[in-house]
Amino acid sequence: MSRFYSAVDLVAGIIVLFARLVIIVSGIALTVVTTANVVARYVSASGGLSFAQELPMLMFPWFIIGGIIIAAHAGGHMAVEWLYEKLDGSARTTALIVANAISVAAFLVLAYQATVVAEIAGAEHSPVLQLPNSIGYYSLSIGAVLVSIVTIAATVRVLRLGWDHRLEIKPEEIAL
Repeated sequence: MSRFYSAVDLVAGIIVLFARLVIIVSGIALTVVTTANVVARYVSASGGLSFAQELPMLMFPWFIIGGIIIAAHAGGHMAVEWLYEKLDGSARTTALIVANAISVAAFLVLAYQATVVAEIAGAEHSPVLQLPNSIGYYSLSIGAVLVSIVTIAATVRVLRLGWDHRLEIKPEEIAL
């Protein structure tokens, strides 16, 4: 059983590391593109960079999903604290399991629907960069699956270590 727990922790750790990298890279890229567009707009009086609206639109969903993954790993994506405070022991743990199961189910439905929409949106391309419009939808789909996995890992952490570890955040997991 300890191998299972180690595997769950490893997978969750890899997903969180991926989310952190996505946040850093997309955050820097969003900042650079937006700043360059403002400079180009006022310096060259050309109206800005032609791709400056397309690129952030395609990257921003990845940025948001990265944050959701980190929040789910920390146990912070379910805002039902008032219920947990009213319950004790196994009732509280049961409520967490039910809430996380609902959350996982909702994210998996979202992943499926985002994939369906991405397949439709893939027929269209952005006007300047000619990138498929499905990129944002696929990021939502992939991210929803990763949030589901991390939510399951957070639930396993509570079942293994107890309620006190639900919101346990290690120093390396503190938000960027």
